[in-house]
Amino acid sequence: MAEAKEFFSAAKHALEEVKNTQREAVYEAAKMMGDCMLENGLVQLFGLGHGLAFSMELGYRAGGLMPFHQIKMEDLLLRGVVSPEEANQPDFNDRTDLADKLWNMYNIDDHDMFILISNPANNGVIVEFAKKIKEKGRKLIVVTSKAEAEASVSRHSSGKKLTDYADLILDNCAPSPDMVVTLENGQKINQVSTVTGNVIAQMLCAETYRYLTGLGHDCPVLLSANVKGADVHNREISDVYLGRWNS
Repeated sequence: MAEAKEFFSAAKHALEEVKNTQREAVYEAAKMMGDCMLENGLVQLFGLGHGLAFSMELGYRAGGLMPFHQIKMEDLLLRGVVSPEEANQPDFNDRTDLADKLWNMYNIDDHDMFILISNPANNGVIVEFAKKIKEKGRKLIVVTSKAEAEASVSRHSSGKKLTDYADLILDNCAPSPDMVVTLENGQKINQVSTVTGNVIAQMLCAETYRYLTGLGHDCPVLLSANVKGADVHNREISDVYLGRWNS
């Protein structure tokens, strides 16, 4: 019988693997992010599926750094770029034409860099978006499960995957498939990629803070709305990116 402690043990093991194998990659990624912020750039976040959780972990969150912007497939629908019928099609995430529409929908600056998040790393839209990023000479960090990315089949006409365009890959150390507890009948359940991914996101935030303060720079840290004066403080640090972080 599956028990909560089995999942906890599996998640703890995955987190230990992240700690032991991704430390240097996290340091390198934090330096890239810090350098981007020093040039008044934003870190553009784009996650598909549960990769959205990673974006939300960093994007405009109390205790986090200000210079992030979330790219969302749902914005195509909310802003009338695509119809509800299109958005409900099963191949929606594989439409390569949507990469240009996403890019043009936001105010992306020349100093911005990107973090793209996808476990299989194979959907057409995110692969095409990664291709566009590199064509424009921008830095790209990919957060994925290396095991799942290697096992997946590309849904892009080029046969390439998200990882083929990465300047740096962060492995969330989830297995393929992302299920870690086995029932008595052999069925596997419970996922760890969101747990490890969100921990990686917070590690990146902490290391970027350490990197920037180590260079003698103040960090634009967002305050909780429950803190007195937070609205004034948050508005002051976000106005620097007005029309970009909330584009």
